[in-house]
Amino acid sequence: MHNPQDFMLAGGVFLLLFFSAFLLSKLRVPYIASFMLAGLLGKFFLPHRAEGVLLIFEYSAVILLLFFIGLEYSFERLAGMKRVLRPGLFDLLINFLPVFFLSYLFSKDFLFSLVMGAVLYPSSTAITAKLLMDYKRLVNPEAELLIGVLIFEDLVSIVLLSMLTGFTLSGDPDVISLSRGILAVLMLFFLFYLIRSPSERLFDLVDRKVDENLIPFMVLGFLLLSAGFSLKFGLSDALIAFMLGVLVPEKSRVFHVIEKSLSDLKDLSVGVFFFMFTFHAKLSLDFDLWLLALLLPFSLLFKLISTYWGAISYGLSKRVAVRAALSFLQRGEFSVIFASFYQPVQSLAFLLVLFTALVGSFSFLLAPWLSQRLFPKREKKGPLPAPPS
Repeated sequence: MHNPQDFMLAGGVFLLLFFSAFLLSKLRVPYIASFMLAGLLGKFFLPHRAEGVLLIFEYSAVILLLFFIGLEYSFERLAGMKRVLRPGLFDLLINFLPVFFLSYLFSKDFLFSLVMGAVLYPSSTAITAKLLMDYKRLVNPEAELLIGVLIFEDLVSIVLLSMLTGFTLSGDPDVISLSRGILAVLMLFFLFYLIRSPSERLFDLVDRKVDENLIPFMVLGFLLLSAGFSLKFGLSDALIAFMLGVLVPEKSRVFHVIEKSLSDLKDLSVGVFFFMFTFHAKLSLDFDLWLLALLLPFSLLFKLISTYWGAISYGLSKRVAVRAALSFLQRGEFSVIFASFYQPVQSLAFLLVLFTALVGSFSFLLAPWLSQRLFPKREKKGPLPAPPS
């Protein structure tokens, strides 16, 4: 017989997510930050049993998120990203390496430093994409650059996730584990590239033979089963989910059924994931406060510098480069996913993600005004009037 308390707990969590996001949206707080604050609030009155009633949502969030990111790609699109290579590398080197070395200076812990570098490396795809759409700035010249760098960050983050999965499963990060992780990622990319043609024929067969209402069961079952097997053999479930998404042809019926039927499940799972991150994280000031004091301003400064340089190298004007830099400060979903791998970083990561998500959202709103003040548009002077005859 079902336990009525489980239903009440599950309902309470979803209502808490709704009211926190609804009320804080009036203050322009992004949903991701609202869900994390809801988890923090829930720690004070929800019993620990709440962790267990929504486990399947929490566990499947990363898999579904990476699968949907993979749907946006094809092998041809992955190969055509050469123009954002330089801005993407600026972004990786300036945001990852200094944070890694700074964290190692304070902690002398390689895994702690690696995760902290990963936490502060990527901007939030979810927050940035939503802000670009909500404020109708997708037509601006910097939008193409920001979306390209987000894609680059997604790909690098997937590789980092694979490495962290290997480290946390082996429990002993070393050069051999690192080399093995990179080799496994390359082999998986190559394997999926080889099976892309047979998979297209398979999707064509499914399009013709399988009822539309049954496709979500097939896709979800295959996705979760593959994720389980990948973890069993020490591989990244996130990478497998991403590559499975890449395999789905954009013009197939399966693609459209997935977007229509599983998108809401993905949004629910991601919301529960952010809630649970703060709900069951052991949040305390168990880290060096000097490290927090340094990382708070540096997390913004490094991103400003890397995005500005990347935009200039991309060929944008100084005014547009400043606007792009001020619009790209927010961290979000990938940062939280990285932090979930290693408990000692979670308190520090929570404060940094929340800080950058809030400051970055407000900076995005002010970016056009600030860039205009720094580099005002010069009015074009018309031709001199002809002298009176």
